[in-house]
Amino acid sequence: MAREPRLLREGEGWKAVDRGDQKFGRHLPINPSGGVLCTNPIGASGMIRLGEAAMQVMGRAGAHQVDGCRTAVGHAYGGGAQYFAMWVVGATR
Repeated sequence: MAREPRLLREGEGWKAVDRGDQKFGRHLPINPSGGVLCTNPIGASGMIRLGEAAMQVMGRAGAHQVDGCRTAVGHAYGGGAQYFAMWVVGATR
């Protein structure tokens, strides 16, 4: 049985962070827009994550565009952890 592709091997995530792979301009940039820096509008912050992912794969993220982004993952939770959402968006259908 074939194994599913992974971003990182189990137990290896800390090494990627230690190397700085999650920083803007590196292998696995996380939160290139900066996220919710000063407030957290319930509901809207989750939609902002979806919008950011979509802008990245469309090449419209401006100053925080990740070069060559073809797939993006976004996630949100809120309402006292009453709802959770996660999505994957891509540049192709």
